[in-house]
Amino acid sequence: MLRRLALAGLAAALFASCSSGKEGSSPGLTTLLPNTTTSALPTTPVIGRALSPDRASVQGSGGKGMVVALTFTARDATVLPATFRIGGALPAPAAPAKPGVNPAFPGLVVGLSTTGSALGGPSANLANLFQIVSPSLQLDGSAQVTAVWTNGSVDFGTDVETTLTAFVVSGTAPEVIPPTLTNVDVISNTLDVTFRISPLTGAAPAAPSVTAVYNETTTSKPGATTTTSSTVKASTTVAPTTTRVSTTTTVPPTTTTTKFLGLF
Repeated sequence: MLRRLALAGLAAALFASCSSGKEGSSPGLTTLLPNTTTSALPTTPVIGRALSPDRASVQGSGGKGMVVALTFTARDATVLPATFRIGGALPAPAAPAKPGVNPAFPGLVVGLSTTGSALGGPSANLANLFQIVSPSLQLDGSAQVTAVWTNGSVDFGTDVETTLTAFVVSGTAPEVIPPTLTNVDVISNTLDVTFRISPLTGAAPAAPSVTAVYNETTTSKPGATTTTSSTVKASTTVAPTTTRVSTTTTVPPTTTTTKFLGLF
């Protein structure tokens, strides 16, 4: 009985060793992209990753400046057409971009659950707001497209939880994300990241009101009474300063004693 158990354990160990060696001998897309937003590597033609924002992070300052950075990778470059782009809806653009299809990355679809009505609401495709689109060729021959966006206006809420949704479709993406994707040819995994948009920054606290008090000390002739008076100057609102005290110090009178030497 003991011998059977020992042989069974040895066989299991040898099988595990052979299996691990076989898996390690064929690196590929799985090795390059181990940290996808899903528990297992997607089997879709395009694999998407969200580099930013992190889940549960607080993005930006005062509702502005959140950073969305996405990468999409495919072994077949023909399914992931893209050209370089820099510009678009920068914080101070000459011609602000509007939501819709990104001409540099026509298959990209991005939605944010708190998009304001002025931009089309949560169903608006925000792909055209991405200022940077950059295609690249990876070491294993696969194609990768990186898309980056930061918002320069408070159009997506403040101090609120929001969910980012992103994926790639075959051909040209829709201007508006449909309620169901039945008739849309989605060729990537769907990225869903929930995070928080920063609250509005409060106004700077007002400078405290400082009342300057000057103590003036006047001393008359030696032996006379010393009079001290306090004068309250006009109250002004200034930046915090050090209170200046003006004091006149008088040396107390000195008595000189003279001894006369002589006959008594």
